[in-house]
Amino acid sequence: MIHPKAIHLHRHILHLPPRNPIQHILSELQIRTSLPRFNQLHALFITSGLFRGALPATRLLKCATDASNLPLAQLIFAQIQSPDAFSYNALIKALALSPHPLISLCFYRGMLRRGLSPNEYTFCFLLDCCARGLALLEGRQVHAHVGKRGLAAALFAGTSLVHMYGDCGAPADARRAFDEMLQRSGVSWAAVVDACVGCGEPAGALRLFREMRGAGVEPNNAALVGALCACAEIGNLAAGRAVHAHVVVRGLELNVTLGTSLVDMYAKSGAIDSATAVFLLMPVTSVASWNCLIHGTAINGRGDKAVSLFEKMKHKTDVRPNKVTFLSVLHACSHSGLVEEGVKFFAEMSSRMYNIVPSIEHYGCMVDLYARSGRLDDAMGLVKAMPMKPDIGIWGSLIVSCRNHGYRDVETPLAAQILKLAPDDTCGYLFLSDAFAKERRWEDVIGVRKMMREMDVRKVAGSSSIAKWF
Repeated sequence: MIHPKAIHLHRHILHLPPRNPIQHILSELQIRTSLPRFNQLHALFITSGLFRGALPATRLLKCATDASNLPLAQLIFAQIQSPDAFSYNALIKALALSPHPLISLCFYRGMLRRGLSPNEYTFCFLLDCCARGLALLEGRQVHAHVGKRGLAAALFAGTSLVHMYGDCGAPADARRAFDEMLQRSGVSWAAVVDACVGCGEPAGALRLFREMRGAGVEPNNAALVGALCACAEIGNLAAGRAVHAHVVVRGLELNVTLGTSLVDMYAKSGAIDSATAVFLLMPVTSVASWNCLIHGTAINGRGDKAVSLFEKMKHKTDVRPNKVTFLSVLHACSHSGLVEEGVKFFAEMSSRMYNIVPSIEHYGCMVDLYARSGRLDDAMGLVKAMPMKPDIGIWGSLIVSCRNHGYRDVETPLAAQILKLAPDDTCGYLFLSDAFAKERRWEDVIGVRKMMREMDVRKVAGSSSIAKWF
């Protein structure tokens, strides 16, 4: 049944002068956002022949993309008789936020086949699609088109190139794109700093941040967060304090993102009291803020304090513990010998209150908790009950427990399990060799060493992939 208001609106439009219907519908698009009313206006476009004009049709398309209704936006785009560059831009921009951003490249090819000229915004949206799809090859191809149009040095396109290369894990390309820019903004600098941090080059990120300050560019929130992340990665407390001082001197708002980054930096740099002080000054906190403080407190040897923070968090109404929170508090319990608390929290996470399915990391923390406290039977029982196969870290925790608590008869088969999981990892061979040595099985020790030579596995300090667990 047609809504009475739709009939009234249709009759009203039909009685307007010829030039007024378009303006009336366009004004309707500005104020009517509900889906039923939007569908009414869409129907009027079809019956009134307004899809013949690119401008009004693009306005309708933009309204659909603003409402994040991609299927409807694609339907509207298909109904436009002669889409222009603005129509394509609106759709490509919407596709960047979709689960399948690389579909935008198909529409870009269609745009070129129609003889339309892409502008700087077209390339910005396309590069965003490539970044979200982690499509480095396609991103390079778009970069080539940007260069042919002479836009690689332009502010917006250049910044989008830096973002794309950073998100796709190519920091050297991000830096080259940045260096080619004739004009740079704070956003451009923040993009290249973030690219270095995201690609595991924190020292390079800090150098760029200093260059930015030396160039007289005021760092924005994103640049400050990037610099703090870099400081956290390498534990550069002095540089982190300098960034914090800049925030204080400039009187910048301690928003959730910036505040959480400061908490994380101080916690990872060993200054847990400073991390707590910043946390208490934050006007608004998030789950990430709490997670950083709980995790930082745990890794700085204050497991009981981490548990206390977790209990406080559970009573907050504006935040809710997630899987990362539980991982942090289980880690705290494991390294502080708080077995009963850890068992309680592990049971809580899968309860109706939180309904979180434990991952292999959560199981790993629990196995480590039991193993460190000498409860090997409980640890082995949990390993057998796990819904997934144990990883190297879990077997390693059990081996260390065997060594520390004298269960030598179990150590050898556990070391063999590691060899099966990771035949290229030094750690499994060393565990097995040491286990044989303790049993005075010297021929087996020689056999393991021979196997290492045949597999070309070398004992290099810091090279084991499971060293992080112990």
